[in-house]
Amino acid sequence: MISSKNIDEILTSPWCLWAISVAAALLMWFYVTESDGGGYVTRQFSCPIEYRSLDPQATLRNKVSEVNIEVRGLEEVMARLDYDSISCVVDLRDLSPGKKYTQEVKVNLPPRVSLVSSTPSQVVVDLLRQVVRLMTVEVALPQDIPDGQYLEGVEIVPKEVAVRGGEKDISKIGAVQVQPTVQELQSGKELFLPVKLSQSEPFEDEVNLEPTQVRMKGALVRGLPKKKVPVNVRLTGKPSSDFEVKAVVTEPSEVQVEGTAARLARISAVDTETVDISWISADQHLVVPLKAPDVRGVSVVDLKSVRLSVQLEPVRATTQFPNVPVTLRQGEAAAGWAITPPSVVVTVEGTPSRMADIHPGDVGLQAYVDVSSIFVDSAALPVRTELASKDLKVVKIEPPTVTVTAVEGSAGR
Repeated sequence: MISSKNIDEILTSPWCLWAISVAAALLMWFYVTESDGGGYVTRQFSCPIEYRSLDPQATLRNKVSEVNIEVRGLEEVMARLDYDSISCVVDLRDLSPGKKYTQEVKVNLPPRVSLVSSTPSQVVVDLLRQVVRLMTVEVALPQDIPDGQYLEGVEIVPKEVAVRGGEKDISKIGAVQVQPTVQELQSGKELFLPVKLSQSEPFEDEVNLEPTQVRMKGALVRGLPKKKVPVNVRLTGKPSSDFEVKAVVTEPSEVQVEGTAARLARISAVDTETVDISWISADQHLVVPLKAPDVRGVSVVDLKSVRLSVQLEPVRATTQFPNVPVTLRQGEAAAGWAITPPSVVVTVEGTPSRMADIHPGDVGLQAYVDVSSIFVDSAALPVRTELASKDLKVVKIEPPTVTVTAVEGSAGR
């Protein structure tokens, strides 16, 4: 028979206390499970990866697009689970293009749902430097255009598209084009066409266009193809040495030529007859004949001459006069003064022909200082100049100031 003392020893022993704790924990677990209306369940599905804070000048190469994840929660919670509330995020903040990084995939879960596993839990991020290039949209004409017809009145909106991608891929692009069919051109309607890339090699990565489509107007008409080319002015000789050509302007600046498409492709400009501008000293306004295009079978449409304006501007030259003596100019109270330095270097500007073999005496050049208002024994005064010729001007005096000092023993100051 077990005594009460033995019962107390058994109940207070460590093993008995451990057994009681485990039993209590099991009872609480069963209670919570029953009160929640069911047990725990798991779900497996694919979650797209969201790459955040990507540098605007970078693009991702060979990126992993999704993660396989397994989540766990109570049966009633998982039955109402909204999969859009779960996100998988890779943070790209402060990562530089041109390098590879291993980044953690962070899984964001709603309350009362826990993560069991995610595969992969990390991804390798390969960042490439991205460039944007504006390119003009060209029209690639179909090969089956009927003889005697050509495309006229072409208008593309927008004229340029932005091509975005890695530097190597962008360098492979030769042109961006729209490729209308003959039937579309014959309709004469505004077309909404996709923009296509003409490339020398396959792209290594993704290249994007913005926009991907443009509007195009144009119609097939009968006759010879036409195009506009600039007028090229042919000049010979040089103006007077006192002038140089400021601008050469023609009206119109472009002319229209016509011929077969193959011959028009060889024409880049239409020349004028040669104009001699030797020794002119004023603006010239002339009517100049156009030369026939060099390519046989190509002609200028409805125009035989253009108005030509040759605009001149004066040329300026400078000459230095060294050792120009500095003189005194003073008031009624005359006094003796010493000047240091006694001479200066004067730079004079004028036309090249005027400056040739010029001497200070030829133009009445004088340098002086005014001491009429000086009441001290020594002062630094600015050097002033006079020129008898109004077509010249002094642009520099070196030094710009001289020191005047009263001569000892002079009176009347």
